[in-house]
Amino acid sequence: MGNKVGWLTGDQKHVRCFGCVLATLLFSVTAVCQVAFSPCDAGDHPFARCRFVPRTDNEETSNSRTLSSGASFSLKSANAADRAFEDGNAFVSTHERRAKQGFHWGRALFESFTLLSIEQAYVVKDDWRWVGGSSSENGIPFNHYWRDYKQSLSSWIHAGWNDGDPLIYGYVGHPVQGVATSYIFIQNDPKSERVEFSRTKEYWHSRLKATLWNAAYSTQWNIGPLSEATVEKYGTRWRPPWNQNGTWPCTTKNCYTGMGQIDLVITPVMGFGWLVGEDILDRFVARRVESATRNRFLIDATRCGLDPIRAGTNILHGKRPWYRGSRDAKEIYLASHPPNFQAAGSHDSDAGASR
Repeated sequence: MGNKVGWLTGDQKHVRCFGCVLATLLFSVTAVCQVAFSPCDAGDHPFARCRFVPRTDNEETSNSRTLSSGASFSLKSANAADRAFEDGNAFVSTHERRAKQGFHWGRALFESFTLLSIEQAYVVKDDWRWVGGSSSENGIPFNHYWRDYKQSLSSWIHAGWNDGDPLIYGYVGHPVQGVATSYIFIQNDPKSERVEFSRTKEYWHSRLKATLWNAAYSTQWNIGPLSEATVEKYGTRWRPPWNQNGTWPCTTKNCYTGMGQIDLVITPVMGFGWLVGEDILDRFVARRVESATRNRFLIDATRCGLDPIRAGTNILHGKRPWYRGSRDAKEIYLASHPPNFQAAGSHDSDAGASR
């Protein structure tokens, strides 16, 4: 009885410690999310009366706009506000300048290599005995690199569809990898970053190009120079085949070497479908939440909850997890450089009265 009470006391201490850590994280995120980010928040104005709400790239503009106070201003004044982005001291670049930027090859390759390093570290932790441990040749990683690489490629060519991994790895884990690498391409391509789901060639071309980047990364992961074939020695004679339940040596008819065609097909194909699905959720669910509330915590939590893979690649890109390049950049700019729409509207109203 005494031991049971002591165990309960210790368990309660662990629960209390976990609760304190969780509360600290939640309160810190809430504090950041609730910081006033626009003149409307700072002035406690209703959302409907906010003069600084930016329009998005996908929204159509009309020939005239009307303020809630009744003052209207013409499209010329709106274009004047858009030209404010051309200022060299602007916080973000303009739509026109962003369109002229090319693909950020250096950053994209760096982020892809970082993701590759994280994934390889996870796999090497489980397969160290074959990489440089007791079951490796001479205990040296990459020993006899080219000889083992050719053996692995030969095993891959003669392998079937299944590589011996659990189904959740092939049909869930690798599509997640494909979505992550697709986002790496999107966030390093200025043209693709600001595009949201739509029935336009621009959107589908951007996602297909991202899928090509996904396929290239998947090929490198499976049979490339720094792949499972070269690092973990899949398909070599130093790593014998195993049974379907993971035991070795293989004593059944169906033996697996870790090499198969499943990942090269499933990763880009299902990754593309997953990517489009998350874009649809962001366009029709996350945006609806953004239009219904100004609670930054709720908005950011919705974005991260509906698109957790993009949250991770945003961090890899040096952005906040809930960042959206299609709309956040202009909101940040207008918060720092609010256009004087009221003055422009008053000028147009005076001009109309004089006529």
